[in-house]
Amino acid sequence: MPNIQIDDEPAGIEVWEDQEDDYVDFDPTDYVDNPAALARMKAQVKQVDLARYMKVTQSYISKLEHADQVSDEALQKLQGALRELGKL
Repeated sequence: MPNIQIDDEPAGIEVWEDQEDDYVDFDPTDYVDNPAALARMKAQVKQVDLARYMKVTQSYISKLEHADQVSDEALQKLQGALRELGKL
């Protein structure tokens, strides 16, 4: 039976330690263009919770967030709901 030596430290641990300083917080503005989606994400509210509060369906919130353009009226209602929830 061959003699197998086990290292004290796992392979690659040095690389992980070097990368810890490279961590960058996720910023939704780098990836999300839709103002409705961005407002909800920044407020840290789930679509389903916002929909319940606004008395609409979750699918309506999803459609709003995937629209190419959001009307000023819809955006104002969404932001008003987030303010009432204490999230803005």
